[in-house]
This record gives sequence, C-alpha cells and structure tokens, in this order.
Amino acid sequence: MRLLRALGSFALGLALVASGFAVAAFLLGLMRGEVDARRSVAAAIGVVVLVAIVRFARFERVLGGYAGLMYVFLYAPILVVIVYSFNGGRNVAVFESFSLTWYEQALDSEQIRSAVGRSLQIALASALVATILGTAAALSLGRLRPVVRLPFDVLVFLTLVVPELVLAISALIFFVNTGFELGTTTMFLGHTIFNASLVMLIVRARFVSMGSTLEEASFDLGAGPLGTFRQVTLPRLLPAVLAGGLLSFVFSFDDVVISNFTSGAGNQTWPLYILSALKFGLRPDLNATATMMFAVTLVALVLVGLILRGFGRKTGEASVGAGTIAG
Repeated sequence: MRLLRALGSFALGLALVASGFAVAAFLLGLMRGEVDARRSVAAAIGVVVLVAIVRFARFERVLGGYAGLMYVFLYAPILVVIVYSFNGGRNVAVFESFSLTWYEQALDSEQIRSAVGRSLQIALASALVATILGTAAALSLGRLRPVVRLPFDVLVFLTLVVPELVLAISALIFFVNTGFELGTTTMFLGHTIFNASLVMLIVRARFVSMGSTLEEASFDLGAGPLGTFRQVTLPRLLPAVLAGGLLSFVFSFDDVVISNFTSGAGNQTWPLYILSALKFGLRPDLNATATMMFAVTLVALVLVGLILRGFGRKTGEASVGAGTIAG
C-alpha cells in the first residue's frame, strides 16, 4: 500500500512538472509568434491536468511526489556514472558487460593515485584546522555585544557570499605578492579560509541556542573554565563541530575553483585531474575514479551519522537521568 501511494505521489509530481513545461512552452512560443497545433494541444492538456491536480489531489501528496521527482533528477546522473563505471567496454555510452577493469586501471595509474592522495591530505588538514579555528571563533564571538561582533560578522559573511571565483583570484594575487610558492600549501590556506568561516557560523548558531544556564551551574558547583568546557560545553557543541568538520572536508575535497588558481604546476587534485582529462573526452576510468571518490564521501557521511546517533542516545539517556534525579 505504501509503495502504491509513493508511486501515485511520484506520478502526480511528474504530471505537475510536465504540465507546467507544456504551458510554459506554449506561452514562450506565443510571445515569439511560433504557435502550432501540437503546442496548443499540449498546453490545453496541461491546463486541464493542472486544474485537476489543484482541485482533486491532496497537497501533501503532490508536494511529496514533486520532491521525489527532484531527487530523481539530482541523483540519476550519479547513478548512471556508478553503473557505467562497471562497464567492460571502452565506449562510455554503451554498457557491454560487467567488469572491474577500469577500477584496476584507475588504481594502477600513478597520476590518479597522487591526485587522490593530494586531495585527501589537503582536505583532512583543512578540515582539522578550519574546525579548530572556526570553533574557537564561535566561542569567542558567540556572546559578545552586537556592536563588537558586527565587524567580524561582516568579514565572515563576505567570505561566504562573495563568489568563489573572486576569492580564488584574490588568493592568487595575495600569494604571488607575498612570495608564496603555489602548491599544496597555498591550496590548503585557500580552502581553510573559506571552511573556517563556515564552521564558525554552524558552531556559533548551536552555541548561542544552548544558552548559558548549564555553564553557570557548572561554575557554581566549583568547576573551572577548562572543566566546564570539557564536561558541559564541548559535548553539547559536538554535533555542530562534527557537521562543520564534515562540510569542510567535503568542500575541500571537491573544490575546483580555488584549487585551480592556487595549485601551481604539477599539483593537481583529483577534481583538477578529472577536469583536465575531460578536455580530451570521456573515459571509463574517469567513471571509476568518480565512483570511488563518491564512495569516500558516502562513507564519511555514514560514519558521522553513526557518531551523531550514538551521541544523541547518550545525551537522551543523560537528560532522562537528570530529570529523574530532579523529580
């Protein structure tokens, strides 16, 4: 029954999108003076379908079907890449047979191994440093007065709002004028500047929402600043810290623009390697490489999810125990 309902919702979402496209195509053709019978009939059917959906269908089902359709459009290309990474033939458009040949070839390629290893090193280092700096900045700025905090907020938001291309060019000019040799260090610094701002916003939102009641109670019970931070503040901030660290790792691992401007010669990361290889056409080993990198990201997500789930259980048990004692 649930499967049928899900399929029905998906069909409603598909009908909604198709009808909207038919009506939009008719209106666009009407403005250009390119109206024909086929567009007119399609638009008329689209209007009927839209009216029927609005009149008779439940809004929740239509919205759920539309959301499912959007997920299909988002993840279908990834699924195609994964499937064709196991293709035994050289033609990336025709699936001939199941094979792990291209995975073996990708793993045997020194260029791919070095690019992936360089990406992992930069991403791990950037995530670690950005998490530490962003968390420290969030704790420092979280409870300051708005007048004092405003200039720092402007700088942080500028880092996130300014287009990445502008940040990349600015970083390149800065590194060149200050005598830095472009390479892994400059890529690490460029990634960390952006990631630290992201971590700070995530951790500060959590820090401000927690309030200061438990910290004040800890001080009243005789705990010092370090003890309060270790036993009270950090455990409550841990989900936000982990989320910020994970996002920092993913953004650094997949970054193209900043890496492209700050990498220098002979320091390709795996996104830059794939970007340069695609200039000469699609290759099956690129599908295999992209699938392995997707697997790395997915494993990281699963691990963090398990950690957060275990932390949530411990926090819930502690809350229940505290409520029992208070009662």
